[in-house]
Order: sequence, then C-alpha cells, then structure tokens
Amino acid sequence: MSSIRSIDIVDIARSLGDAPFQATPSSVADWLLSEYGGRKGGGFNYDPAINTICDAFRGKHSLESAVRHCQTHGNPKGRKQNVEAIRTLMPYILENTSLCYRIGLTAIAIGRYDGKTVYAKIKAPLLRVRGGKAFIVMPGLRLSYIPSEIAIDFACSVALSIFAQDDHEGADFEYLYAGPALGSARDFRAIHGRDRFRFTGDAIDRLLDIYVKGVALAEARGADTKSPILNGYRIIDPQAPRFF
Repeated sequence: MSSIRSIDIVDIARSLGDAPFQATPSSVADWLLSEYGGRKGGGFNYDPAINTICDAFRGKHSLESAVRHCQTHGNPKGRKQNVEAIRTLMPYILENTSLCYRIGLTAIAIGRYDGKTVYAKIKAPLLRVRGGKAFIVMPGLRLSYIPSEIAIDFACSVALSIFAQDDHEGADFEYLYAGPALGSARDFRAIHGRDRFRFTGDAIDRLLDIYVKGVALAEARGADTKSPILNGYRIIDPQAPRFF
C-alpha cells in the first residue's frame, strides 16, 4: 500500500469527495484513515498495461502482442488483471493510432508539513497527437472503485496543469476508463475534457492545500506516513508555495 504522502491523483480526488469545494482537512483525514489505515496493497499494479499503451497508439502492437506483453511482465499476481485491462483498451487504441510522446510515471510535490513532502502520483504515460489535436492520456484501470465524474475532472485538470505546457498548452485530457461496470468485468469510456468542468489553477491550489492538511491531520490521528517509495517516477518539485 502506498504511503498517504504519495498516492495517485485520482485517489486524492476521491478523498475530496463528490463536493470537493466543501471538503475539509478533517473529511480528507477520515477518508484516508478509512481507505488506507491498516490495509495492505493488492501486491500488483497496472504498470505492464500502462507501459504498453504508448507503443500501441503508435501502431507497434497488435492485440495479440499487447496481451503477450502483459502476460510476461510485472507481478504474476496481476497478469490476469493487466491482460483484461489491455484487452478492454485495445479496440479504441487501434482505431486511434497517433504520434506519441512518452511522459511516464510522475510524482508532483504538492505541499509540505513538518518538513515532510506530500506527492501526487500521476500515471499519464503519454501525450498523443492525432489530426492536429493533442491529448494528455490518463488510464483508469483499477477494479476496486468507480471514480465519480468530478473526481475524474479534478485529476485530469491537475494533469493538464502539469503536462499541457509550451507547444501543447492547448492539449485536451483523455481519461481512458477501463474499470468496473454493471453486468460485465470491465466497461470502457474515452472521456475527453472538452465540454467538461475544468478546475482553475487557483482551485487546484486550494484543494491540494486541503489535502496536504488532511494528510497531516491523518498522521496526528495515527496514520502511517512513511517516506514514499518513488522508484521509477520522475519527480517534479516546484519548491514554491504556489504549485500550479
């Protein structure tokens, strides 16, 4: 299980609840203690499927080769889940081959308390360009929850604020949902930012500050805030009171 000082941006969004502007450090701490307190991780991650996405969008994977990659990489405990996830994604990917630029796994320093840094992990493996339009691609593969629409919007707004800069400041976000669905193992939705709610930089600052204060409060209530393990992550640390 990740340290609550370095969890996925979608989980940070979930901790803020379905009405994020009403979130408080106390409500965030309650969520963290409920979701992370005393629980152990599942023993695997979706990195094999995530790492396949970029080459697949480039046209360098067939369905069969993408599945084979997920069958032979990563923790054996998670190979079935990774195969299911990439099978769900591949029809859309194969229909939307693109120019792609790897972003990879990134950890953003979003705040500090008592000399400790809190990070948001963003698994946005690529920026893809098709038909003159650019997209910051984020996968949503876990089966343990269905994120709310506002949680998706917040997580993707943060990703855009970090990655959609310079030549690609007009990029849209693309959240590739391949999580649980009623009546089937996985559902698929390609969710784009156009016509959806986007959080401003000021709003992101405010909500991430609430989250950091919630982490500090959760620690005061007994949560384990061990040092994050960020092997394999590119770390962005703005070293400033305003992060976005």
